Amino acid sequence: MEHFEGIILKKINYKESSEIIYLYTREGMKSVLIHGSNKMKSPYLSFSKVLNVVSLHTSGKDLKTLRDGDVLKNYRNISNDLEKYTYVTLILEKIYFFSTHSHDHEKLYNFIIKIFDIVEGNVEYIPYLNMIELKLLYLLGVNPLFAHCVSCVKTENLTFSVKAGGMCCEEHLIGKSTISPLGTLAMQQLYYYDLQKEEEMNINDLYLKEIRIVLDKYYEYHLNFKGNSRKMLVGLIGY
Repeated sequence: MEHFEGIILKKINYKESSEIIYLYTREGMKSVLIHGSNKMKSPYLSFSKVLNVVSLHTSGKDLKTLRDGDVLKNYRNISNDLEKYTYVTLILEKIYFFSTHSHDHEKLYNFIIKIFDIVEGNVEYIPYLNMIELKLLYLLGVNPLFAHCVSCVKTENLTFSVKAGGMCCEEHLIGKSTISPLGTLAMQQLYYYDLQKEEEMNINDLYLKEIRIVLDKYYEYHLNFKGNSRKMLVGLIGY
């Protein structure tokens, strides 16, 4: 018997009435079979909802089977807000896509839960979700460099370049920047933001749009990732 906690990223139907859920945990990705979870009388009918944070007791080796479990958090406010839920779904896609990568899963898991707790009760949620994406880039080893030019030590008159992976001086700039200087400062603020200090964060919608576009390009160029929920998100938030 094994006991662990995780957030449900996705689920698939298995045979007639069962499901397999995929969870992100402090140890990385785990998959669990839930027998009869699609039956109306099943005690786990609402257990396997995507985004639920659950505590599980499982048995088995290759494919673990649920023996007992409880829902610790259901993030109802996120699930009931289509725009917010779609944006969160994009984050869950990224976590699932990179879940087999060797990085500090415990650090990322704890950070995700902290952010989702904030998003659950915060109207201005987008900057916090962007923080997860920036934190993930760091853990994957392809984080943008803000301190100085990526090719030299210059720290003045720098421009952000997706292809270069950070700030560039005029001499080393690769391609054209898709984010303004103030948008770059806003992204840098999110990258270095300290959740413990609970500093007030007020980012203009224009800069949030620029950050979203840059993050999309950055993930596609450096990690070959394009989220399936991104098209739906465009229709909801306008970019």
